[in-house]
Amino acid sequence: MIRRVAVAAAVAVALAAAAAAAVGFGGRDGAAPSRGSAPPNTAEVTRVTLVDVEDVQGELGYGAPEPLRYTPPAAPPDSGSDASPPGSEAPPPGSDAPPAGSDAPPADDGQHLVTWLPAVGSTVDRGDPLFRVDNRPVSLLFGPLPLYRGLSVGVKGPDVAQFEGNLRSLGYSGFTADEQFTASTASAVKRWQRANGLAETGTVAPGQVIYAAGPIRVAGHTVRVGDPASGDILSYTGTTRMVLAQLEASAQRYAGAGTTVTVLLPGGASVNGTVDRIGPATESTDQGLGEPTVQVVVAIPDQRALGDLPPGPVQVRFVAEERKDVLTVPVVALVALLEGGYGVQVVDGSTSRYVAVRTGMFANGRVEVTSSELQAGMLVVVPK
Repeated sequence: MIRRVAVAAAVAVALAAAAAAAVGFGGRDGAAPSRGSAPPNTAEVTRVTLVDVEDVQGELGYGAPEPLRYTPPAAPPDSGSDASPPGSEAPPPGSDAPPAGSDAPPADDGQHLVTWLPAVGSTVDRGDPLFRVDNRPVSLLFGPLPLYRGLSVGVKGPDVAQFEGNLRSLGYSGFTADEQFTASTASAVKRWQRANGLAETGTVAPGQVIYAAGPIRVAGHTVRVGDPASGDILSYTGTTRMVLAQLEASAQRYAGAGTTVTVLLPGGASVNGTVDRIGPATESTDQGLGEPTVQVVVAIPDQRALGDLPPGPVQVRFVAEERKDVLTVPVVALVALLEGGYGVQVVDGSTSRYVAVRTGMFANGRVEVTSSELQAGMLVVVPK
């Protein structure tokens, strides 16, 4: 529930009380208090920056999970194709099948099974295994392009540059990271394959690696160990914690991208956040009676400030309105004037007088007031 509802209710109560105490400027407005009466309860007129906020329920986590899809390597070609001749010990180009006589799994027979999955909640970084298929690792690399074809000597293109850039980032050298897969690249690939327990073919076959934008966090398993290795294998998120909040569409004006917000954590602590992006408006699920909402994604620049706080509910505080360097008085100090509008009762020594004011923004139990007769530091009467 948005906090402004409570603020509005408090303002209504205060103004109702002010109306009940309506006075005019004629008569005894400026008369001294009667002898023996208790001194009035007062509050100071202050000049401050008045800020009105809205607190919205949010969820601290890693964002919405995405499925990770795996396409197994194609089965070897039938006889009569241009595959290696019968009796050859060399694997077909682009295959990760081992040479004859090795103790690695036999050549691809078209059936692939998941043999290992990472723990839910674990983090997978560049070069780490995402899962194992037929007891061979499928590694995570970074980049926007999928491995849509086999890479071998002579192949050129941006997919080659992407793979070579990953090899370089993993510490392999002896080749130029460009768009050409050369014999030097093949040599580095063999060293990478050896380190990962793969057949040292010097070629990269589809199914050996999967690309993502960066490190991932395993959100859940879509299959179990022993299931066929095809389609969605697991779901994942990024590794950076963020907050997702649903904000009424009409309040979207103060949640633009880049807006600074405060995230209120369990236990009373808070951290600064920044609106990263806003999703499209969606209709309310409350039988169409509620207002459409938008999903606001809040980034947390200082991840260390979150400590080891687990995913869970938090509050996101948006600045709904801000008025800088304005005079304010407590809302309860307002008095409805018979002439119309509102005023405040200013205490001046042993006497008091009513001053008409123009009201502005209400926030935190105070109200912005404008009058040429008011100055910061003056005292106004408030109910006891």
